[in-house]
Amino acid sequence: MELVFVYGTLRQGEENHHLMDNARPIALMAWTRGILMDTRRGYPAMAAEGSGVVAGELYEVTLEMMSRLDELEDFHGFGNPANEYERIRTDVTTDSGKREAWVYVYRERKYDVIAHGDWKLHLQRQNPNVLYFAYGSCMDMERITLAGAAEWFADVRGRGVAEGFNLQFTYRAEDGGRADLVETGGRTEGKLYSIPTECLDGYLYLREGVHSGKYRPTVVPVQCADGSIQDAVTFVVVDKKSDMSPPGHYLREILRGARPVVSAEYYAELEDRVWKEYEFRLAE
Repeated sequence: MELVFVYGTLRQGEENHHLMDNARPIALMAWTRGILMDTRRGYPAMAAEGSGVVAGELYEVTLEMMSRLDELEDFHGFGNPANEYERIRTDVTTDSGKREAWVYVYRERKYDVIAHGDWKLHLQRQNPNVLYFAYGSCMDMERITLAGAAEWFADVRGRGVAEGFNLQFTYRAEDGGRADLVETGGRTEGKLYSIPTECLDGYLYLREGVHSGKYRPTVVPVQCADGSIQDAVTFVVVDKKSDMSPPGHYLREILRGARPVVSAEYYAELEDRVWKEYEFRLAE
């Protein structure tokens, strides 16, 4: 068996993902160092250079599957001048630790670089609207309204569920922890909005500290109220630390925003956790 890191059309929901049907998923929210480029031919290419982040998914595959991937990526053997892609080893970071895996790369930078190194996010941003999964304080409208951004968040699609992800508080602000979606099993419920794509740059990237490296945008599969699974944009902590107790005002936003939209069972669990771990209760 081999580990392979995929970042383009082999990812879940993309054109060539059927080739991964029998692969064992290790992580859907993995990343490695490099740059991602748009070939303008319907697929991206990674170059293993620089200190940027390329987002993708990590799978365990058989040698037979690896051969099919070699064929797809036009890889004919190590150092073969006919290769479109080279196959190299890279360190892949997941929320459960680092793993070494194969990845298909271009030899050099040839095309425009994709911001945030995420092909799924790049595709989402080409639409006029995107699904946004809020699992923390953005479930609450108070700060959104005060910032004059309420109109962007008017289209609420109800409860969203991210299976395989836990709510933790791994970002350390001066007054305590902030929420993070961590791929270590479990289940996290939140609020789904349909937002104009301009809201990402116009509000959410600023609020989440994307440009200062606090959080990064990513795309996760979320179960919607109608039972369908759809890709949604969310934000996760870049430099994850151990859990840190959040301040009361922040927990208040999370509980207040969650109560009208998440399931009664999830809310009760969240309320109980917040009391037992952080000794906070939401005033009635």
